[in-house]
Amino acid sequence: MGFLDRLFGRKEAPTKVDESLIEAKCPHASLRQHWARPEDFGKHELISSYVCETCGETFTREEGDRLMVAVGESVRETVEIDESMRKTVDEEAGDAAEEEKGYPL
Repeated sequence: MGFLDRLFGRKEAPTKVDESLIEAKCPHASLRQHWARPEDFGKHELISSYVCETCGETFTREEGDRLMVAVGESVRETVEIDESMRKTVDEEAGDAAEEEKGYPL
């Protein structure tokens, strides 16, 4: 009855949300490497830190490497699940050929 409430001037007390109960967990899936010096750019062993592009949190090289490995493993697991559900091209071609045999033109 929002329209009628506004029409007659009735207002409800807004409900407040306790922000401490909301915990947003960033997966840190978008990490960007940083080097201390420009001439070190591109050399993995000289990475000084990682920054999450989503939440802006900064990680040491060791923490960033661990997060990169963890994210890579979760992506591989997801791809394996998707691949197991997918038919191969040969199977689909065989299925289509069988369907054509069953339906005369």
